[in-house]
Amino acid sequence: MQKVPGEVKCYKSIDTVTNIEVTVHYPQEFLNSLNPAGLPPHELSLKVGRPIMLLRNLNPPNMCKGTRLLIKELKDNLIVAKIIITGPAAGELAHIPRIPMIPTDLLI
Repeated sequence: MQKVPGEVKCYKSIDTVTNIEVTVHYPQEFLNSLNPAGLPPHELSLKVGRPIMLLRNLNPPNMCKGTRLLIKELKDNLIVAKIIITGPAAGELAHIPRIPMIPTDLLI
């Protein structure tokens, strides 16, 4: 990461619980230390010019899990990147929004 010139932008996850009554059982430091498989870490550091890979389908067939992109812009709630695969979508700009990840079994 240090070899690529430019400023590092850090994206942090939201570290709250859905049930206020269990807040005492899950302190913020504990929530930040979790690193479940398939999810990004609590603090994700990115730079313009670095390659990234999607971890979920956003807009098939161009934006599928495993698509490789090159970061062009880093905004507060949006990543602008160029698709760097071969095929009809190669070279297109993709806009990746911040996505809330809420377990479906908690929705009423």
